[in-house]
Formats: sequence, C-alpha cells, structure tokens
Amino acid sequence: MSALGSGGPPFCRREDVRHIFQALVTPVAFFLPYFLSFSVAALSTYIVVLIALNGSANYLLHLHVHHPFTTSRRFNLLLDLMLGATTGITASNWRIQHVYGHHCRRDENYRTRNVDVSAVFSGRRALAFCWRSMWPTIVGPFCEAYEKGMLSHVRKPINYRWAFVEQCLYLAFVGALFAWRPLLTLGFVLPWHFGVFFFTRYVDFLNHCGCDEGSKNPFVIANNTTHPAFNRRSGNLGFHAAHHLNPSLHWSELPALHRAIESRIPPELISSVSWSFLHFPLHVSRGVR
Repeated sequence: MSALGSGGPPFCRREDVRHIFQALVTPVAFFLPYFLSFSVAALSTYIVVLIALNGSANYLLHLHVHHPFTTSRRFNLLLDLMLGATTGITASNWRIQHVYGHHCRRDENYRTRNVDVSAVFSGRRALAFCWRSMWPTIVGPFCEAYEKGMLSHVRKPINYRWAFVEQCLYLAFVGALFAWRPLLTLGFVLPWHFGVFFFTRYVDFLNHCGCDEGSKNPFVIANNTTHPAFNRRSGNLGFHAAHHLNPSLHWSELPALHRAIESRIPPELISSVSWSFLHFPLHVSRGVR
C-alpha cells in the first residue's frame, strides 16, 4: 500500500489524494453562483459543467464513510461536512441508512415496500423505486438519529446525537441559503440535492434488482458491472459483490477481490454496462443485462 506521511500513521493513501482535493474543491465550485451573477443561460451551462466535473461527489462521500480518506478525525469531519453540504446527503445519513442499514441488511426503514427489488429490471419499476425510496432515505435517518440520539443518547455504532445535530446543521445551512438567495436555492440547490437522492436510489436498484438479497450466499446478493468508466467515476462500486463481502475494504482493492471471487458469482450477475442514469435508455432496451 502506498501512503503519504512519515513518522507514524500516514495521513492518507496516495490513491485518495485526488479524492481529497476534489472533496475540497467541489463545494467551492458548487456554491460559486451565490457569489456571482449568472444569467439563466450561463447558470444552465454551469450546471452541465458541474455534472461533468463534480457529479461524482456523492460517490466520494460513499467511499469516505466506508474507508475515511485520512487518519485525522478533524479533517475527516471537515470532508463530511463539505461533501454533505454539496450533495445534500450528510455523512451521518450515509452511515445510518447505508453502512449500518443496507450493509447490515436493515433496509426496511429506508426503502419503499411497494417495489419488488428481487424482480428483474424494468424501467418503470426502477423509476418507481427511486421516487418512492428517496423519501424514506431522507426522513428515516433523521428520525432514527432523533430517537436514538436525543431521546436515548445511543453512541454505538455511531454517535446518534451528533448524527441528529449534523442533519440539523444541513437544514440550517439550506435555510440560510434560502434567506440569502431564495430563487437560487429553490431553483438550483434543492433540485440538485433531491436529484442526488433519486440517482443514488437508481444505482441501489441496479446493484440488487433480480438478486436474492436475503440469501446467505454472499455471491448472489448483488449485481456487478465491469464498465471501466463507471468504476473509475464511482470508486469501483460496480464490483458490488466484493464491496458487500468486505464493505470497509479500500476502493482501490475491490478489483482484485472481484477477480478472486468472480468464478463464484453467477455469470448473469456480471454485466459490462455502465450503471450511470445517463444510460437509462440503454438499460431499458437491454433490460440492464
């Protein structure tokens, strides 16, 4: 493993340097319209550029909550807050509904109960899942943090009181943005944040549609894609069986683990199609696989 630093634990891995840089730059780029005067056309162009350059910010936060980018708790907290403000999904939300929810097979409070994830892919079912699941993904972690943090002060596996405070800080931050520039907040920030929730639900659906998530066989609970561009952008999230097998494994090591277990994964659960929502028409035409 390559690392930076000397004399004690390294500050970060070399593979994460670009991610740290992107995590620091992304909020600056995202909130730049608040400090400049953009026409509608210029803002539209700027949003397209943001999608191209910073559309992977939520993947960064996903990587960070599983395997923190640095050994500094304070710096990691800074990255939590900056990426949460940019994406609308706080690090605490990710830890509650994903790390200690989804990966512990506790999805019932963060997904819709009206769409069968185990059924094969269809565009209509995928969109229904995204729309219906984004709301419990937003509200569920907030309620859980309040109940466990403010009423019971549960501190394991995470400090739920801080989780509640962090999510309240996000709401206060958005409220301050609205008070400052209401139209920009309503027309740009909130649609972007709700869009992030929607698109994460889409990738979640592709990760597991047609699979037996309740199986004790870890090699049949997730779909996998070897698409190089998607994996490069998402931090190898396409090697999803490997990710579930060892959720805390550093993202750079997932391809090697996937190669080691690939022969045990049913062939129909391995695809070469990108899971980006931009490929939705292709997914519909091919049924993903």
